[in-house]
Amino acid sequence: MYLCIGETFALNDEQGISYLEITSFSNEKLKNISNLKEKKHRESAGLFFLEGYREILRAHKSGKVRFQNLLFSPECFLGENETALIREIGAKAIKVPKKLFEKISYRDRPDGLIATAHFFPIDLDTFQKKFQTHRNKKPVLVIEGVEKPGNLGTILRTAEGAGFHTVLVADPRLDLFNPNVIRASTGALFSLDVFLGETENIYSILQKNEYRTLAVTPEAKKLYFDADLKGKIALVFGSEQYGLSPYARSHSDEYFSLPMYGEADSLNLAMSAGIVMYEVIRQGLQK
Repeated sequence: MYLCIGETFALNDEQGISYLEITSFSNEKLKNISNLKEKKHRESAGLFFLEGYREILRAHKSGKVRFQNLLFSPECFLGENETALIREIGAKAIKVPKKLFEKISYRDRPDGLIATAHFFPIDLDTFQKKFQTHRNKKPVLVIEGVEKPGNLGTILRTAEGAGFHTVLVADPRLDLFNPNVIRASTGALFSLDVFLGETENIYSILQKNEYRTLAVTPEAKKLYFDADLKGKIALVFGSEQYGLSPYARSHSDEYFSLPMYGEADSLNLAMSAGIVMYEVIRQGLQK
């Protein structure tokens, strides 16, 4: 086996893991892993960077993530289940000292696990096939033009908590595999069905499947708690800066707003989406 700078190979240590140990950041493998924090390197490699025990576990449980490498540093572990996860996912294990791990980590307080994984399908063709196969009747969330990765991640986390299984990101200004999306979603990116596409195509698929598109816009006179949020609905939210696209403004079935009593003219996008998603739950619980 050919080894590069700072590499040694260990077979079946006391935890039952075969791993490559790297002690130098000059090592090309570590540089390539660290580079995946940047979009251009993710796109050229077809790989993304995910960090954290919970996020990696959710990615593994989803069944749609194929791992490449798993970087680990036992000195950073916060629990007792990390070793079992390393064995379970079957990626190439790479052990590094704490200082190296902290240099590569995306977090202030890393927990000792970083993985690289192959992109999985997030296109609308995949969405349409899955949607029609399962004849989905559950509410859908549509997010247009979201600018901030952390905002999108928070929306995904809230959507999962509110029982939404499908989130469609329309005309995005960011990529779904941004580490901040994964971190803010706490891995909900993997447990949800999240797809990317143009607004017109998303509306076409939803309408063919008899979904009502309900758009949130401050101009609407109807308030969200007066809207009928039962049945096959798709909630549509625009960006904080620009609001809904012209297409969503003119092609949605209904429109409603959230009341604003202060001087601020809008709420944070993730906050707005959360309020309305939980109103869907409230209305669904009414008899």
